Amino acid sequence: MGKLVPHLDWLSQNLGVPLAAAGFAVSCLMLPGAAAGWTFGAIADRYGAKNVTVNGLLLSAFASVGAGAADSFAILVSIRIVEGIGYTLLVVAASVLVARHGAIGLSVWSSFAPIGFALGQWAGSYAGNGTPLFDIGALHAAALGIAAAAVHVFVKDSPSKKAATRVSALSHRPALRSAFSFGAVCLVLLAAVALAPVVLSKAHGMTLAEIASLTALAALPSIIGRIIPGWLLERGVHALAVFVIAAAIAAATLAGALLLPGPLWLALALFAVFQISAGALPGLLSAMMPHVAPTPAQLGTVSGMCSQAVNMGNLIGPPLVLAVYAAAGAATAVVLLIGLLAVALAVIAGLAVFRRNLRQAA
Repeated sequence: MGKLVPHLDWLSQNLGVPLAAAGFAVSCLMLPGAAAGWTFGAIADRYGAKNVTVNGLLLSAFASVGAGAADSFAILVSIRIVEGIGYTLLVVAASVLVARHGAIGLSVWSSFAPIGFALGQWAGSYAGNGTPLFDIGALHAAALGIAAAAVHVFVKDSPSKKAATRVSALSHRPALRSAFSFGAVCLVLLAAVALAPVVLSKAHGMTLAEIASLTALAALPSIIGRIIPGWLLERGVHALAVFVIAAAIAAATLAGALLLPGPLWLALALFAVFQISAGALPGLLSAMMPHVAPTPAQLGTVSGMCSQAVNMGNLIGPPLVLAVYAAAGAATAVVLLIGLLAVALAVIAGLAVFRRNLRQAA
């Protein structure tokens, strides 16, 4: 996702599309998961999470190389969608592999998103201006290939569950609401990461690529926010309390980073705090997946449901917030994102499992 953000201007100018469409090129790899995420989870439940994870990584690697040679917007989007199939297979299946390590394991695993986005954005900002897609695609494919080999050699397999054909998770209230909330908070996170470089580059007179490299580094501390919820849940803190506190801090710091006048270092510091607090929200929801699944055998399906909602949020987020920003300015875009955080909280607030001491329940 992050590898294309520093070159939004390049995509817009060289492929002849508006900025919002360039944002769609960033997020369109979420289309497969958005359309059929739960089916990818069912595949992981049936054929084994390790096999699905490795194949997802390899498919993404081949597509990333292909995207480097794209010479039109339509071709780029088509290849990115293929890359998105591999991405969704990876994310859903790997969640099943990690679930055996409990809430803290799932919280740590959820940090792949901000780390990957930040590193991709940081590395992408150093790609050549002439043909940045080729440089980015080749480097990313190499990283994915190494990851596939590492999973194949070092990760123990998760046995397939061919008997787990029920799909009651699709109508299970805790799973449905958790998935919706997951999608809403990830929409806010990705939209904020796409919006911040655009707003700050204009405010501080720097190029988009220069600011993007700095906001990428400011996003790295979000790994702290991803891990803390699992640690708190395993010590008896209620999930809803963690969500409320993290969402309130995220709303305040996002507004401060993008709307308050002041030096660039202050905006970046506030954005880093936003990343930590907002990152705690998907970290929390990842840790809760085994608790909202109707049965352990359907964890892959629930993971797929959450991935589907996340993909929908990530797909909608960047083009939506960039379009709102272009039409009505930064303040309106920030208010929209804060409102979505409130919606995510309201959706899970009525679920008893989020008010339960999971340590005592275990």
